[in-house]
Amino acid sequence: MKDALKQYILGQVKYPKEEEIVEILSLFREKQFKKGDFFKKPFTVGKHLAFLPKGAVRIIVYKKNGEEVTARIRENNSFITDPFRLGGKNSPPFGIECLEDLSLLIAPIEEVQKLLDTNLMLNIVIRQHLREQIITLGQSHLLFLTGTAKERYKFILENNQELLKNVPLRFIASMIGITPTQLSRIRKKKKNE
Repeated sequence: MKDALKQYILGQVKYPKEEEIVEILSLFREKQFKKGDFFKKPFTVGKHLAFLPKGAVRIIVYKKNGEEVTARIRENNSFITDPFRLGGKNSPPFGIECLEDLSLLIAPIEEVQKLLDTNLMLNIVIRQHLREQIITLGQSHLLFLTGTAKERYKFILENNQELLKNVPLRFIASMIGITPTQLSRIRKKKKNE
């Protein structure tokens, strides 16, 4: 399983150093999760960074009225963490739920932060990952502000083709800010085009 993380690292770094890879891999241990388990429970402080070699997790935001909104779906070769943990010790109203039985490689966030001070490869990998996430979030946010539901759905199709095969449509509808019924109408129109 750590081989998937090693391959991911090698794909991100031009001049890899074996000793730095060994340091990174030594932080992570494999942990099994069942479908519906939370990697990070809502209203708790996240304590780990995870690497998801294969599978899918859902980032859920809980509203004050108890409703939940699917903020994002993360799939294969993704890092997952509580972003609020990086800036403090808040207990944000979101959780990270496993959408299937899966294995995650997890590392204590404090240990990752310590290694960032000395390991150039880890810095490169995290920086590249954050760059990709910022671009995706920026595009998604812009579509939310200026685009239609149809355009947001098209964005999902173009950037996450596997998502539709593996994730319930109600989560996708929630991600793009519409009801499942509205999503069904958009999908029906798209098929007829």
